Amino acid sequence: MPTQHSSGGHTHLGRISGRGDSYLRTLLVLGARSSLRRAKVTPIDRATPEQIWIQQLACRMPYGKLLVAIANKHARQLWAMLAHEEAYDAEACRQHPMAPRPASQHAVA
Repeated sequence: MPTQHSSGGHTHLGRISGRGDSYLRTLLVLGARSSLRRAKVTPIDRATPEQIWIQQLACRMPYGKLLVAIANKHARQLWAMLAHEEAYDAEACRQHPMAPRPASQHAVA
């Protein structure tokens, strides 16, 4: 899990540390590898915002660092879900106000 440096009610999450559960870190990296593979084969017009982020990151980072960056993002998402006691919602990113909409939903002026 990411290191945590919190003060005054503000939570600051850091990098994935070498401390903690090594099996959990292994699972996070394996999940990151799976997300990377899926993001690479998904067309840009059908990609989720996270897949677009992964595609852009893959252009400028070496493979190992990219996997750790994706695993860190997943760890932060998991931490937020556990901290706020929320269930996983696969469609949440599509409901976000900044999410790209299909051309058929755009208003024609």
